[in-house]
Amino acid sequence: MTGLPLTAGDRRVRLLLLVGGTVAVGLWFGMSLLVVVLSFVGMLVVHELGHYLVARWTGMQVTEFFIGFGPRVWSVRRGETEYGIKVIPAGAYVRVTGMTNLDDVDPAHEHRTYRHQSYPKRMALALAGSGMQFLLATVLLLVIFTGMGRPDVDEWVVRSVVPGTAAEAAGIQVDDRIRAVAGRPVADFDRFGEVVRALPGRVVSVEVEREGVHLVRSVAVGERLTGSGASAFPGLFPGDRIVAVDGVATDNWSEVVDLVEVGAEHQLRVHRSDDATVVISTVARRLPTGSAAVVGFFGVSPRHPMVRLGPVTAARESVTALGDLLWMSGDALVHFFTPGGLSGFVGGAVEPGGTQGDLGVTSVDPEDENRLLSIYGAVRFGDAAFDSGAHNFLWFLVLVNVFVGVFNLVPLLPLDGGHIAIATYERLRSRGGRRHVADAAKLAPLTWAVVLFLIALAVIALYRDIVDPLNLG
Repeated sequence: MTGLPLTAGDRRVRLLLLVGGTVAVGLWFGMSLLVVVLSFVGMLVVHELGHYLVARWTGMQVTEFFIGFGPRVWSVRRGETEYGIKVIPAGAYVRVTGMTNLDDVDPAHEHRTYRHQSYPKRMALALAGSGMQFLLATVLLLVIFTGMGRPDVDEWVVRSVVPGTAAEAAGIQVDDRIRAVAGRPVADFDRFGEVVRALPGRVVSVEVEREGVHLVRSVAVGERLTGSGASAFPGLFPGDRIVAVDGVATDNWSEVVDLVEVGAEHQLRVHRSDDATVVISTVARRLPTGSAAVVGFFGVSPRHPMVRLGPVTAARESVTALGDLLWMSGDALVHFFTPGGLSGFVGGAVEPGGTQGDLGVTSVDPEDENRLLSIYGAVRFGDAAFDSGAHNFLWFLVLVNVFVGVFNLVPLLPLDGGHIAIATYERLRSRGGRRHVADAAKLAPLTWAVVLFLIALAVIALYRDIVDPLNLG
């Protein structure tokens, strides 16, 4: 911190203090939270390790490889590179000599700068960070598929029963196997959802297998609002259930229609899909028919038995899953960075949304489709995933690795994708053996604009994660 070189004793003392401080944080805030934070840091170290390895392989000069930012806590020099740890554990970085034409470099080292290298070598360096994250995601997928397994979608049992629903009325219990509804086989949960959604309010037979015993129950399927039904009452969302109108209890859509006058204001008591009950005053719009307004809701969530895969099958499935995740992450980013996506995100404080239909109906608050988590929100999410088991936590790490890797390829500085775009632009502008070099000074205003934009997004995301945290169940 004083600028003087650290002795071996100083380095040992600081390293011991760092380890002791890390352990203290784990004991104070919980080991699960510490594991999540260290996993994030490790993920970013792997990203920078990709850049470091390619730089060394291609002969570029690397002067620093640090974990964290801010003042140095501990460091050691090996050859021309200084390795160390800094006080703020918010990532990692590798310093490669001569990244732009503005860097002042000793002429004796010019041939080892990034800017002096061929287009393929510069592309390899820029892509290496995200490439390492995609590789790490693939390794994690292999561990999941071979060590823990993949859910067998063709089989399912009841994981949980929602209180006050048709499932509870029918006496459904955890680990029951629902074999048929209204005489229709429901071997997989998607088929179960299709059948239930088509039978709102109907009294049906439910065939259940419990510990080898075959049972038959008769019960009325519940109802939940569709998008059309919710749009009839501003302030309601798909998945809501109206349980009273102006103080009069209602059990189904027909009773709601009998009590509501279009154009008049009514006080509705609404049960949300996250189990909250709210009272809303709203003016009724045109009421759709029952078949359009509601879908059936039973009230169970599924648990699929896990099937471990062999190495060859697991490798194939890992690559396929990675491809799907890359596509979904890219598609999500494209939709987020549209005027509608950004306005929906900035529009901010949203009502608690619904959840995906593992309870028999899909009910997602449209505003939450544009939800971007801050570091705080992601750590909270990771902490919940860790507490729910190794399988969920490893999947969480896979998703984070893929998303961050894709995000880094956005073609804007200071992201890796910005260096890829510049290298490609220079290659296209080079003619007749004369190499075109982009002027980093002209790009500086755009780079700062991108940095400020990203900081603004991070601040908004943090605000939303604090005042309107996601329901992590």
